[in-house]
Amino acid sequence: FGVLYGLALPDTAAGLLVRSIHLVTQRLNSQWRQDMSISLAALELLAGLAKVKVGVDSGERKRAVSSVCGYIVYQCSRPAPLQSRDLHSMIVAAFQFLCVWLTEHPDMLDEKDCLVEVLEIVELGISGSKSRHEQEVRHKGEKEHNPASMRVKDAAEATLSCIMQVLGAFPSPSGPASTCSLLNEDTLIRYARLSATGVSSFRYFVLDNSVILAMLEQPLGNEQNPSPSVTVLIRGTAGRHAWTMQLFHQPRGARASQRMFVPEGRPTPNNDEGVKYNVKQRPFPEEVDKIPLVKADVSIPDLDDIVSKELEIQHDKLCALMTKQIEYESTLERRSEEILKSKPFPDPQTDCKPPPPSQEFQTARLFLSHFGFLSLEALKEPNNSRLPPHLIGLDSSLPGFFDDITYLDLLPCRPFDTVFIFYVRAGQKSSSEILRNVESSATVQPHFLEFLLSLGWPVDVGRHPGWTGHLDTSWSLNSCFDNSDLQQAEEAATPEDTGGSAFNGERKVLYYADALTEIAFVVPSLTESSEESSVHSDSTMEADTNTDLVTSIPKQHGLTLDLFTNHSENLESVKKLSPLVKAKRSSTGKSYPQLGPETKVFVVWVERFDDIENFPLSDLLAETSTGLEASLSNSTSCRSGLLEKDVPLIFIHPLKTGLFRIRLHGAVGKFGMVIPLVDGMVVSRRALGFLVRETVINVCRRKRLESDLYNPPHVRRKHKITEIIQRYRNKQLEPEFYTSLFHEVGDGKPHL
Repeated sequence: FGVLYGLALPDTAAGLLVRSIHLVTQRLNSQWRQDMSISLAALELLAGLAKVKVGVDSGERKRAVSSVCGYIVYQCSRPAPLQSRDLHSMIVAAFQFLCVWLTEHPDMLDEKDCLVEVLEIVELGISGSKSRHEQEVRHKGEKEHNPASMRVKDAAEATLSCIMQVLGAFPSPSGPASTCSLLNEDTLIRYARLSATGVSSFRYFVLDNSVILAMLEQPLGNEQNPSPSVTVLIRGTAGRHAWTMQLFHQPRGARASQRMFVPEGRPTPNNDEGVKYNVKQRPFPEEVDKIPLVKADVSIPDLDDIVSKELEIQHDKLCALMTKQIEYESTLERRSEEILKSKPFPDPQTDCKPPPPSQEFQTARLFLSHFGFLSLEALKEPNNSRLPPHLIGLDSSLPGFFDDITYLDLLPCRPFDTVFIFYVRAGQKSSSEILRNVESSATVQPHFLEFLLSLGWPVDVGRHPGWTGHLDTSWSLNSCFDNSDLQQAEEAATPEDTGGSAFNGERKVLYYADALTEIAFVVPSLTESSEESSVHSDSTMEADTNTDLVTSIPKQHGLTLDLFTNHSENLESVKKLSPLVKAKRSSTGKSYPQLGPETKVFVVWVERFDDIENFPLSDLLAETSTGLEASLSNSTSCRSGLLEKDVPLIFIHPLKTGLFRIRLHGAVGKFGMVIPLVDGMVVSRRALGFLVRETVINVCRRKRLESDLYNPPHVRRKHKITEIIQRYRNKQLEPEFYTSLFHEVGDGKPHL
């Protein structure tokens, strides 16, 4: 595609992409390193270019990554007086750029030089220095950790986690809506048909103060040949993952062609005994009888010569007894021979057999031992350190344990953002009129419906495992209704025309996710709940969160901009799928995770450009609750004038030429100049959805860079794991720990 001998032709898309990357990376490392606003914009531009699907030589992509690695090295090496929060924000943005390029082009790490360079930069961010410096090599244990800042260290750790756990593993089998497994203890037991097993059957261990292992030692019943099995739920800083392992001593081919544990049969007996000779055995050879006797041979008299009458009577009795005994023993011998001949061969009672294989295994102990986690050194407290041993047990019987595990599962693994989309007809100023526009396709332009479908794909709020735009219904492993309730709701649905209100967050939202972020696009509409919210705008909203497995995983739909698609019919069919009635939510005192600052963006479609100045932002803010207000009760980011001023707004005005004019409002300053959309830009119809989505991603990243309250997802999960360890650590001596491994879970008797 326009590539000749590794050089892209200048009049092709590949050539333009290569020239753009060269120009931006060159200026970034030569002229723009000191300017924060330009540096952030350049990094956002390079991240956007990584998503352009154009065939470019791998050397060009490596050159872009290498240039940003050099940019990070320069910024980290600046003297201490020049180290500032703005400088660290640029370094964090550069690490985010690396994550984007590596996830979009994972094959770059197949080349050793690129992998080494990226890992050296990660090492620099985490420890503050490189182990390999010119000819000198310093090992990890000899280095002093001195990162530029904790924010830089967290960004480098996130990049390392992206390399090790995301590349090549996204989308996961559960779809792009979740990077984790959709199984937890309850759903694993329920769908594995283990009705007699409860959550108390799991053993809980912690590895290296960062990974919680939940081990189920019972087989899942899906294997025809029974074998030692263990199912492990792994909860770490990158999420929750489920693995099932089985112990085998034979390869798969041998197991399929041979009967396991069956000993070899003995050979068939031969009934031909041959010729049997009756030979009388002599105590001495025959030559002894031919030797002539001497006087000494007859010096000892015979028994008959010395026996008296009394002794003769006793002797006769003894001979009679001996004769009877001989006859009795001969009878028993003949009888035993007859019994032996009547028995089958071989005799099952006397035949030697190997012992049968064991049917019960303590696979958790075997797993820890086989993987090298179970050792005397791993159970000892580290010297001069407050950290626990490398391997510890958790006491799941303590009250609150499973509540904290559920809390950990609710912590997201990716940054999440929310976009609220409004449609303003010409001359409208009232919030109720604006919300009422999307109820019918007749009150909106067809291009608006097309624009919605280009932002993301529809998902069912009740069955969606990712971010839904509200904290109450997000990241739940189970649907909020049973299957029967869902079927009844779907049967009760009536076809209804819609102009986008199907995605108001009650039943459906538009959703987009990649390996690094997830976005929910919500189209608020006028409902009874919204009318109530105008009076009770500050009430806390909450919904029940069950623990049932998602009954079906929404499949990612392709984003379309087909010129001849009936978009109103598409939206109407989406609305039919799950017409669940939105219930009035009330506070139940449930605690929410601290998820940092609320990232909320407004996208407004205006028919008349002059109506931008009259947009009722303060009134519409009441219709855009995400549930994060409850988790930020002490934050200044609640509904206030400051919040209204900081909400980014993207206005889209359709022109008669078929193009679209962009107007941006919101935060200004060093964090306000976000690309690819800029104020006053005119974009084409096909590029509108992609550019709006990329601008939203960059706006929310800027807000997280600016906020002091934000912690990356892996940091929040790390803190919660540390808290669980401190609360529920089973402080046992080494003998007690080893003894507990031989006990049944919840039982005090050893299993020997």
